[in-house]
Amino acid sequence: MKILAVSTWYPSVEAPTEAPFNHEHVKAIRSAHAVRVIHIRLRSSAAPRTDDVDGVEVLRVSLNLRKPWSILSVHALLRREMKEADIVHSMAFSTILLMLPVWLTVRLPWLHTEHWNGVTNPASVGPAWQRLAWLRHLLRFPHGVTGVTTELAERLQLFARPGASRVVPCVVDNSRPLRPWPRAERLRLVAVGGLVPRKRPLLALETVQWLTEHGRAVHLEWVGEGPLEDQMRQRASTAQVAELIHLRGALPPDEIFARMEEADLFFLPSEQENFFTAAAEALSCGRPVVAAVAGGYDDYCDATNSVLVETPTAETLGEAIIEAGALLEHSTPEGLAGPVRERFNARVVADLFTMAYEAAELRSNTRRARKALP
Repeated sequence: MKILAVSTWYPSVEAPTEAPFNHEHVKAIRSAHAVRVIHIRLRSSAAPRTDDVDGVEVLRVSLNLRKPWSILSVHALLRREMKEADIVHSMAFSTILLMLPVWLTVRLPWLHTEHWNGVTNPASVGPAWQRLAWLRHLLRFPHGVTGVTTELAERLQLFARPGASRVVPCVVDNSRPLRPWPRAERLRLVAVGGLVPRKRPLLALETVQWLTEHGRAVHLEWVGEGPLEDQMRQRASTAQVAELIHLRGALPPDEIFARMEEADLFFLPSEQENFFTAAAEALSCGRPVVAAVAGGYDDYCDATNSVLVETPTAETLGEAIIEAGALLEHSTPEGLAGPVRERFNARVVADLFTMAYEAAELRSNTRRARKALP
């Protein structure tokens, strides 16, 4: 099939960590179909350009609501591109708003993929989106919608066409040789995420402090950056755990895997996640996960590989880390990594998207056939 992928979120040189999951989905789809990618850069006035991202050609165009001609230009481009495609595949909710006026004139089969917390939990985004969350009913227009977890897919179904929602997970492609757990004098923890309130890095720091006060030797390495970095350093110094917490900063994907392999456990008490790619990547490295119950990642995080905490506090998370340490006694990196590598690799994800495309085509053709009836 000829797939036109359109998204307002896509990684670029300027923002390499913006929605890498969309790019990984495109790479998986490309293994089975011809894919053209259009990245609509919101609130931008940059000139159009075409980038090569891991062999994927990405056309980047700008759209600024204060410049109506940019809207008309993007709509004209989308209309031309849709006429050449078999399926249009939108990614990210804001893309629906921009595509809909064009799609209403072209009407080709449409699949939408969603990752955004704002669909499942508008309150996590803010008051403005809570007032506008009724816009989720626009999910009724695509012929099919996909969510990366069962929880998200079920939530999407509340707004989509009957039976249109299905699960297509994020891609976790990790073929690196598995390494044994360090099992050093200190239990080594790794976190991957922004130093932002939603990831709760200060709670992670308090957990390290609690473990230390209770005689447990631990070390936390945090991969990521953000506005809480200075506060983290100050709080760690005040709590006298500065030498137990290493803020590594942002790293490219290959180096993130390497940091996971140097750890015993993955630990991130995030307030809200959907698929939680970092946790799945940690499991693909054979590292158990400790996290709060805050998303649909219980699709793959279970008692055999993780400890999930219902009410996250420094004490409950500290106890969970101690409990997860026991998993190291009764499992192996191979036992933890195998199911995740098999379930979330690019080949499996490509097959799931193919089935989603075929279902969207069927719904589109069925609707056209009904309209054609006398």
